[in-house]
Amino acid sequence: MNKRRISGLVGLIIGVLGLAFVTIRLIRDWSTVVEAFSSARWLLAVGALAVGLLGMTTIGLNWHRILRDLGFVANRRRTSLHQYFVGQLGKYIPGGIWPIVGRAEMAHRGGATRSAAYAGTLLSLGSTYLAGLLTAAAFLAVLGLGGDEPGWTIWLVAIIPIGLLALHPSVLTQTMRWASRISKRQLEVPIPKWSRSVTLVVLHIPAWLAISAATYLVSESLGGGASFGRVVVATSVAWFLGFVVIGLPGGIGVREAVFVSLVSPMDPAIAAAVALVSRVVFIVVDLAGAGLSTGWHLSSPQRKTEI
Repeated sequence: MNKRRISGLVGLIIGVLGLAFVTIRLIRDWSTVVEAFSSARWLLAVGALAVGLLGMTTIGLNWHRILRDLGFVANRRRTSLHQYFVGQLGKYIPGGIWPIVGRAEMAHRGGATRSAAYAGTLLSLGSTYLAGLLTAAAFLAVLGLGGDEPGWTIWLVAIIPIGLLALHPSVLTQTMRWASRISKRQLEVPIPKWSRSVTLVVLHIPAWLAISAATYLVSESLGGGASFGRVVVATSVAWFLGFVVIGLPGGIGVREAVFVSLVSPMDPAIAAAVALVSRVVFIVVDLAGAGLSTGWHLSSPQRKTEI
């Protein structure tokens, strides 16, 4: 418990420092920020909402596939999307575990065993963020952006083979054994083939292209001027680091600070404004997704069908 509290406190400190960094940038060049907002093309920001919703929906549909692969006779896609978007709102609660708990408990309420619900959610999150790093690595390599990035970005991309190895059935099987010992009960969860797990990672890449495209539209609306490839790298790495820093609701502070540091040669003040507006856009996306998916879910009889 003490270790968890210390970890949460460290995460909170990092988040506060990240927010302070972004705020200082905004204050330091406030005139530039005001000029950017006064000439902003808000139609592009509205487009970012639609593209962002597409990206988050893609992640939800992949979560649905994962539950199916784990042997859960899932509800229809509309029900899974409802469970996904409502469960996703847990990420705005401080503590780090709530995105997992929220989504997994929604799946459990829908009929999945807790073992399958939590295993599927963990596999979904791992696949999602590993795909984000894979997307960043592809743009670093293909577009030759690596020379202008901080050295730690390249090392971060080196996590990819480790992550892919962690999806190997032998590793997952051993992980389930440890989890069974810790929980003191036998966890019965089918282990996907390695090829299927790797495929699930690849299926998440379109989601990152959409999330990055939404951020790029926000950047263009404020006159950021960064290339799409640069925004993809900055967005993917920023979201990953915002996720792994424990204790922050939605990675607040970390995501913004990392984005600003990676999206050069964009003006830092404009980059800070883009980061904050993008944050607002994705909060609206999450709320809209929860509302729309709930309405769609409630518009038809509750019945389960095997997919």
